[in-house]
Amino acid sequence: MQKLNSLIIGGTRGIGLVIKNKFLSRGDLVFTASRSPIDDPNHFSINLPNLNGIDENIKLNYLIFTHRYRGNDWEEDFDISVKSINLLINKLKDRFCEESSIVILGSSAGKFVFTEQSASYHSTRAALEGLMKFYAVSLGNRGIRCNLVFPSTVIKPENEEFFNDKNEIRKMIEFITPLNRMGNAEDVANMVEFLCSEKSSFITGQAFWVDGGLSIRSQESIAREYISTRTTNQR
Repeated sequence: MQKLNSLIIGGTRGIGLVIKNKFLSRGDLVFTASRSPIDDPNHFSINLPNLNGIDENIKLNYLIFTHRYRGNDWEEDFDISVKSINLLINKLKDRFCEESSIVILGSSAGKFVFTEQSASYHSTRAALEGLMKFYAVSLGNRGIRCNLVFPSTVIKPENEEFFNDKNEIRKMIEFITPLNRMGNAEDVANMVEFLCSEKSSFITGQAFWVDGGLSIRSQESIAREYISTRTTNQR
């Protein structure tokens, strides 16, 4: 059986690395791209939005975007978080095989306001859904699917020590989440794997929440439940 080829942008740490390992375990030939060089012949060192370094002749089944801009410059945020996705899709759209899919890892900040994050962070994350829908339609006649994944705050290798069993933030997230637990990087990787498989061959242009049901809860009901529980504990 011919191997499936996957390219993960930002696949060297965090959720991207977990996705990489999952795809390797199922037998994919996995390429990664990030700013940091690593000792891997299938890794491309790039500095987004500059795409120099990526092999234009690569054959692809799956293209996954997991990168994140970490900074405060509005233009850089847009260039890296949104524009680079647009540029790379156009650069590689003729290199996709018959079974193919694009998955963009977004953020719930595209739908909700996180006061600790900047205006540019919210704006660029909101833009990802429009970009995804555009390519779902414009590339659909080529058989290329395009979907978006919204993870909630999840436990990943870099923060698992912080989100230990005694962490108060973790306890609060578990309290307000219908499934009563925090998600982890593996949960997100499972969704990405599904969207990068023949099992999702008729799914495109969709945004999927991986949040244990948190996004469907009313903020008012969460507040009422929290106040009720706090009052009970103070008695």
